Amino acid sequence: MIATEALLKTKLYAPRAHPNLMPRPRLSELLAAGMDRKLTLLSAPAGFGKSTLLSEWHMLHPGSDNPVAWVSLEKTDNDPTRFLSYLITALQTIEADIGAAVLVSLRSPQPPPIEPMLTALINEITATPRDFVLVLDDYHFIEAEAIHGALAFLLEHLPRQMHLILCGRTDPPLPLSRLRVQDQITELRADDLRFTSEEAATFLNDVMGLDLPAEDVTALAAGTEGWIAALQLAALSMRKRSDVSGFVDAFKGSHRHVLDYLTEEVLERQPARVQTFLLETSILDRLTAKLCEEVTGGDDGQALLERLEHANLFTIPLDDERLWYRYHHLFADMLRHRLHQGSPERVTCLHRRAAGWYERQRLVDDAIEHALAAEDNAWAAQLVEQNTEKTVMRSEGATLLRWLEALPEELVRSRPRLSIAHAIASLFGGRLEDIEPLLRNAERALGGLSDASGSSSADDGTGGWLADIPSCLAIIRGDLARMRGEVPPAIEFSRQALARLPAGTSYLRSKATWNLGVASWLGGDLATADEAFAELIAANRASGNTYLPVLASSGLGLLRTIQGRLHEAAEAYRGAVRLGGGKGKVSLPVAGWAYLGLGDLLREWNDQDAAMRHLEEGIELGKRVGQAGPVATGYTILARVLQTRGNTSGALDAIEKARQAAPDPGVHQLFGALAPHWARVWLEQGDVSAAARWARESGLSINDDPGFVREPEHIVLARVLIARGEHDKALQLLGRLLLAAQAGGRTGRMIEILVLQALARLAEGHTSLAMSTLARALPLAEPEGYIRVFADEGAPMAGLLRHASVGGASPGYAGELLAACEQATRDRAPRTRSAVGEGPQPLSEPLSERELEVLRLIALGQSNREIARELYVSLGTIKTHINNTYRKLGVHSRVRAVARARDLKLI
Repeated sequence: MIATEALLKTKLYAPRAHPNLMPRPRLSELLAAGMDRKLTLLSAPAGFGKSTLLSEWHMLHPGSDNPVAWVSLEKTDNDPTRFLSYLITALQTIEADIGAAVLVSLRSPQPPPIEPMLTALINEITATPRDFVLVLDDYHFIEAEAIHGALAFLLEHLPRQMHLILCGRTDPPLPLSRLRVQDQITELRADDLRFTSEEAATFLNDVMGLDLPAEDVTALAAGTEGWIAALQLAALSMRKRSDVSGFVDAFKGSHRHVLDYLTEEVLERQPARVQTFLLETSILDRLTAKLCEEVTGGDDGQALLERLEHANLFTIPLDDERLWYRYHHLFADMLRHRLHQGSPERVTCLHRRAAGWYERQRLVDDAIEHALAAEDNAWAAQLVEQNTEKTVMRSEGATLLRWLEALPEELVRSRPRLSIAHAIASLFGGRLEDIEPLLRNAERALGGLSDASGSSSADDGTGGWLADIPSCLAIIRGDLARMRGEVPPAIEFSRQALARLPAGTSYLRSKATWNLGVASWLGGDLATADEAFAELIAANRASGNTYLPVLASSGLGLLRTIQGRLHEAAEAYRGAVRLGGGKGKVSLPVAGWAYLGLGDLLREWNDQDAAMRHLEEGIELGKRVGQAGPVATGYTILARVLQTRGNTSGALDAIEKARQAAPDPGVHQLFGALAPHWARVWLEQGDVSAAARWARESGLSINDDPGFVREPEHIVLARVLIARGEHDKALQLLGRLLLAAQAGGRTGRMIEILVLQALARLAEGHTSLAMSTLARALPLAEPEGYIRVFADEGAPMAGLLRHASVGGASPGYAGELLAACEQATRDRAPRTRSAVGEGPQPLSEPLSERELEVLRLIALGQSNREIARELYVSLGTIKTHINNTYRKLGVHSRVRAVARARDLKLI
């Protein structure tokens, strides 16, 4: 059996130039001169020698300073995942590890969007040590807008190390005009590629072994207009012909007429067996001996392929071993045209034989294509059904969609498994509005079957996801409900599927379990979510399917954190890291969530250096494949760490990076919304107005139902109320939040809520009540080593802890927290007003006393007009002071100015 990988590699080989190649120095010089630009475009009709020129240029420059990566494209590459996989695999022939993480992510069940993955790939290319060339041959086969968009993005941000060559019959829909204006494109077109009279003479007499007089060469060059394919066919026709001049005189007419005439001439001069072989194998895009023998019924496939190559009969080897070949596209078109004209009844049989061979070799795409060409739609439909799971697991949803759209619409509607396959492709492609109608089609078709159980028969061969139609219907509907945040139906559909599916490691059961876990989580049912995540980890660990177990382990770690079981959370995160990577392996990008979870735990345990390392690793994993979620979440947690260290401007920079990475910081996913964490940093920096603005824009209210999903946002709302002195409102909200968290077993959140209650009561003057509230929090926090939830609250918490360390229920633990709290207060403490200006300022141009005064008032949140009134100066004078302050601090905004001043201990 020939492995699929062997066939894939043939697409990464440059077509082998003929041993008697004809150098074309004028074109080689154009190609060489274009290497300093971004793009070289070879655009001309078939038969003008585009690929041959590039392969000859490649052959004449072996081991050069600019190695070449090559991809030969076909119409089946109109799938963004497949296209990028080939592109990265080609690049890896130059740098073995380039794009490895992106490739892993591409092959995951839920790959990130294309543009972020390209960004990650571009960053890796930028770090490569040498220049190189990437050739995309036959780009005219590409029609997918997503691929054109990806290539345009790549060209716009092309690293200086990389040069791109596109070769095709038509101009690609790329920003060519912009590249021309920027002088970043070299173009070779038909007029450049056609043979001159001198080149025609060299080709006909030296390469093709003829001995033509100059007038015949001139006549042929003129008659073909330098068209290389026609000249090659003419040369083949003139071999062993006595009346060469008579042949040349008769050589005239349109390109199509000339080509038809010459193809006829060439075929007639071949032995009958070669003629038959050429015609019957013309239906194949690629040729290998066993496949040709299957199609033709002969046993001399390898000998004939080698004979055709040696005769220079438009047969191109695709690998060094001469196992795979292809005909020149134009020659193949002509052969197929003649086959359909002369023996149309044979075409169906030939395609059927090819489909059978490809099916046995498990080369599904080719098998389906030939089954369709044989007009055996039922066979093609069965192949689609049998291979839906593998195709989607490779993230090639566009390929699945292409197969389905090639089948008659009535056939898809009549076969429930095809409708389900279409729904799966739509789900992965984000076409959510198409899904329910397709599922209803499947139900109607299922009801019309004699066996409406929905289970595959023993000899059906379908297997995989589509073996149990009712379970598929329930899982897809559960997936759709989960994605829309519709918790009750997501849970119900998931339970329906799990009730039908046997225990085991099937991906369908894993999907249903994941849907149940996430939906239960969103509904606040942590016990069910816990069970679902644990089942996923146990069931899939031995199966080799690591994507969902890694994600489930990370989810379990977050769940344990919310429950206040930090040590168990750390073990769950470490388990996810082990599953998602290890020695000699590329870490799965999804393992980035586990690194972020560990980083946040280490931040809470006050190990800020280790927290930084883990957060940076998680962010880097996300960046490698352009996953916005872990990048934005990582920078958000990093902002907390930097704020803890007193680096206020660094914290704001991290928030800005998170904001740029997050498509929607308010989206409610498993790992929560990000904006409330930003608001907490603003509060710690004293920017109460920014935090209050967030609360107002979020539509939060103390009268909201304390739902689980928005619980963290309501806790930050309570912080905003405390900062604004609205302690009664804060306590009213915190009381309801505490009851809900306690009822749900969310001890981690209970601890934070109790801390805030203690601070609010202290601010109201109820010290004893504050102490008793703190006394409830300490025993919950001590076993798990909580530190920052207390230390981040500064001087008010230090006062309470000082009392607790003397006579409280946990004096030793309270003493440790007091030391951390006092250190945090020192780290963030501004200088007193009397101290400002007494020592040298760490600025090349110090701030004046008046500028410092204005800066302090800005830090208090006063407007320009309010500052002017307080200082009894004009508004214009205040603006001048502020602009001078910005210039001296090297900032451009109020927030940045205050953060920079605090970093420098100026205020």
